[in-house]
Amino acid sequence: MKVLLFPVGSYGDVHPYTGLGLELKRRGHEVTVVTSQFYTELMDQVGLHLEPIDSLEEHETILNDPLLFHPTRGFATVAKHIILPWQMRQYELIQRLMTDDTVIVGPCMAMGLPLAHEKLGVPWVTIHLQPSVFWSNIDPPKLKAGIPTGPGYPQFWNAAFYWLANKIILDPVLKKTTNANRASLGLPPVKRASTLWHSPQRSLGFFPEWYAPQQPDWPPQTQLTGFPMWDESSIEPLDDGVLKFLNQGDPPIAFTPGSGMVNANQFFAEAAKACQQMGRRGILLTRFPEQIPDNLPKSVRHFSFVPLSQLLPHCAALAYHGGIGTLSQACQAGVPHLIMPMSFDQPDNAARIKRLGIGDWLLPKHFKATQVAQKLTALIESAAVKKNCEAIAEKMRENQCLPEAADAIEAVVE
Repeated sequence: MKVLLFPVGSYGDVHPYTGLGLELKRRGHEVTVVTSQFYTELMDQVGLHLEPIDSLEEHETILNDPLLFHPTRGFATVAKHIILPWQMRQYELIQRLMTDDTVIVGPCMAMGLPLAHEKLGVPWVTIHLQPSVFWSNIDPPKLKAGIPTGPGYPQFWNAAFYWLANKIILDPVLKKTTNANRASLGLPPVKRASTLWHSPQRSLGFFPEWYAPQQPDWPPQTQLTGFPMWDESSIEPLDDGVLKFLNQGDPPIAFTPGSGMVNANQFFAEAAKACQQMGRRGILLTRFPEQIPDNLPKSVRHFSFVPLSQLLPHCAALAYHGGIGTLSQACQAGVPHLIMPMSFDQPDNAARIKRLGIGDWLLPKHFKATQVAQKLTALIESAAVKKNCEAIAEKMRENQCLPEAADAIEAVVE
């Protein structure tokens, strides 16, 4: 096959497609990754071909937009910078690159793919890294902390909230431009933009059944494969500075607000103070060092990037934003989670982690040193949390996401 992969977002969004691309390449398929030029170095390191869909300047613009992780305006920000501008770029790239044996693979935000599937007839597989993309009136995802929806509410009530979310958040942002693009290609308009989020051929959930059980009202073509787990550990081993720090004392607590966050000064300041209050060591992870407080205590260190699959087994806990890729690494390492959910899938992930009994969460306005210290201490010292984390880590041993996903993509083409 000729496989065109269309990851959209930060490293946490690109890593799963990188691992999948390597698995498909290992099987003899021709793989091209279509994403931001920012990831050229990563693709060169692993040996995958990249077709850039934006410039470094465009990528930097969205990273620096202060509304990127806003709880209510974040989606519109992503739509403005990525989803809508990339829609016809993605279609035109597919039209230029496709051959008779091509298959296109991408997330719901790659909205040029349904255009190509309908207009050009190219096989299409969607990959959803997070269960929040799958709406269910039976057991709906938690779109925002505090919204009164869930399995304990009537289905008509949950359905009403989803209708409202489409009415006031999704369609006003997506539908006009999407239907204009569809009209330019001779395609009929859609009444609801989110109907284009799932391929009618195969919709893969990159998470396991125990994390988010498949619901009867999900699309029937849905297949869950488990967590993808690829995280650069094969090309970025632990350096001597990290190893030296890890060996100098008790297991530290790791803190990260996500690879795409550039406005986390307060997060890191509170993290360092919380470590001091607990008398524990800490590791602060970010590729943007200007966010790190000056004069960190000796017990707290900053590192630009460390593969979490190698770091977290040496840690006492992880405090982070709730991104699904980071979450899966903490599950595999068997460490407690403290999540500071901001937007997108993060509130839903935080709710699921708490439901599993392996972590807790704090809203950004409550992510203060004292509360962080109290939450982390309770999680680390809890025998029940420890037992649940160990049980989840054992489940992770069964994970075969990338081979199963590659099988599913091959089956669609066949």
